[in-house]
Amino acid sequence: MGLSIPLLKHLLGAKGYGNFSIWFNGMLIAAAILSGWITQSVLRLYNTSEHKRSFTRQMLRINMATQIIVCIPILLIVWWLSGDIILAIMFTTALFVVSFQLPIMAVSQSGFLSKKNIYSEIIRATTYISIALLLLYFTQLYYLYTLFVAIIFSYLFSVLYLRRQINFSESSIIENEEGGIYAKSLAKQFLQYGAPLSLWFVFSYNATYIDKLFVIKNFGMEAQGNYQAIFDLLSRTLMVVISPIVTSLFPLLTLAYKRGEVVAIKQLIRKIILIELVSYCIVSLLYWWFGADLVFWLLKTEHTNINKWIGFWVITGTFIWLIAVVFHKKFELKMQSWLLLLVIAFAFLIQLVLYLFLQDKVGLLLYPVCYTVSGFVYIGVLLVFDYLSHINKRKQPFPMNDKQ
Repeated sequence: MGLSIPLLKHLLGAKGYGNFSIWFNGMLIAAAILSGWITQSVLRLYNTSEHKRSFTRQMLRINMATQIIVCIPILLIVWWLSGDIILAIMFTTALFVVSFQLPIMAVSQSGFLSKKNIYSEIIRATTYISIALLLLYFTQLYYLYTLFVAIIFSYLFSVLYLRRQINFSESSIIENEEGGIYAKSLAKQFLQYGAPLSLWFVFSYNATYIDKLFVIKNFGMEAQGNYQAIFDLLSRTLMVVISPIVTSLFPLLTLAYKRGEVVAIKQLIRKIILIELVSYCIVSLLYWWFGADLVFWLLKTEHTNINKWIGFWVITGTFIWLIAVVFHKKFELKMQSWLLLLVIAFAFLIQLVLYLFLQDKVGLLLYPVCYTVSGFVYIGVLLVFDYLSHINKRKQPFPMNDKQ
């Protein structure tokens, strides 16, 4: 998707790209609500399941039921907001496909098929760019219709590819009579563990969505389009490059936790964070050396000092949140998902308060800086909880032998 940003910025202009980013990111937030709880539950519970094929099939049924329940309300809400029934249908269809792709990618990742995930993302990105450009150049379709058509087919091809890589066809160890009971039990586990993390993703996406609304309000749609293009190009490119390397190690954390290998977990987390810190240093050096010039040339955005610093803080904020996600894996493994939800809600509240109180005193640079600050707040609060838990363990008395 990162490669499409300069092209879309040129074809749609700043205002058009800004408008599309509002709808597209709104869809991602909705996908986080609908399938985030399932996706996170798969990442945590798949490797501890004894019946992985049954687990996967039942997960897909739970996901399908969720989509069916909410599709009509989502369509009506988007229709009411946009006044466009066609856009509402396309938005809902795209949401349906995206919400299926995410859990299937989680199964692939948990099954140590990270290369397949990378291939599926290449297929998705290539298909998206190809369809979007063909429709934009050779049809007279409204550009939002065009881009949502491209999203639908690109995610659909990704789903079909991953579906072929994961074997669902063999007979289930759990027969049909037990399947309904297993599905209910699995849904209960997903809700208990994954529902807070689904809301976690809502706050996470809102951390990069709320700034759009503030920029539109204070600076206008064109400024928002230029700002968002810089943010998307840098942040999404980094996510595409760094995330597959990092997330490929996450299933190893789950297996180590299942085996009780505490030392291995700590070593893996330190290894992942070290990879991210080294990557941040390299990316930052390249950005100040020639990357900023390349970004502004690609986006046809004015090369100003403020824009240059915006880009740097976007890079910094992206890496801080990547590190935060790794650090909170320790709490995920302990099934402390409610704690993670409360902490990210607090971090988001700090970000929102800073926006409200400083919006008249600072320019566009306020938004990526506050995004970075919220990441630091998130890590800092988790460090405090981690420290307090260690202190509490030390204060607990050793169990006495009954014979003493």
